[in-house]
Amino acid sequence: MDSDKIFRKGVFAISIGIFGVSSVLTCAQAEWHGELTFLSDYLHRGYSKNRGTPLAQAHIDYQDAMGWFGGVGVSQVSFDDRRYKNHADVEIKPYLGWSLPLNRDWRTEFSVTGYLFDGKIFGKYADYAEFYTSLHYQDWLSGTVSVAPNAYRRDATVMNYELKYRRDILDNLQFSTGLGYYQANKLLDEDYFYWNAGVSWFITRNLALDLRYTDVHLDNHHEDTHHHEFYPRLQDNKFLISVTAGF
Repeated sequence: MDSDKIFRKGVFAISIGIFGVSSVLTCAQAEWHGELTFLSDYLHRGYSKNRGTPLAQAHIDYQDAMGWFGGVGVSQVSFDDRRYKNHADVEIKPYLGWSLPLNRDWRTEFSVTGYLFDGKIFGKYADYAEFYTSLHYQDWLSGTVSVAPNAYRRDATVMNYELKYRRDILDNLQFSTGLGYYQANKLLDEDYFYWNAGVSWFITRNLALDLRYTDVHLDNHHEDTHHHEFYPRLQDNKFLISVTAGF
């Protein structure tokens, strides 16, 4: 696969991953790929994992000719739990999966991702795993369903549903958007929709800039740090920027 296309898929995964689950790179032959990204915030399904402050992320992945892929991502994190001792500052996300072509236009994907932290989150160890099933149409439309049986070790099984769309506007400019629904009532006291839209500018062969607007539809959530043992900042009406260098 052309390296420009690989990089564009990686940037699309990072930019959409700001608001939800990152897509994994797919290609017809064995490939290594890596990226370093600087972001204005780390949004995950409508809430911030870094208290709305800039951070850095890195990841590396590999896919073989049979469709198996794996990799690991590393990110800074900073939840609203600074008063607790031994709070987490780093998130490590190893993942493993398999991509299966169904025909010329469609392919499906199965994967598992681990969320590992170097400390506690709101006073508790929070490492957990999440399982994903995706369906992709060509390179521009994707749907994903995921389940985390024990999210953040809070005895809460949560489901997430996402649709992602992208289209090239120019040779070096791409529009992408995503819509998600997070069934997280047992974890965050609410099920809610979240979405994003933005553009990625591929400045050079290995450098891209992403500008994005994100929003969350909330009904009952309140910023009360005592109402629940896990209360990250849910974000609405927010603009994000990220710069990605890849190889």
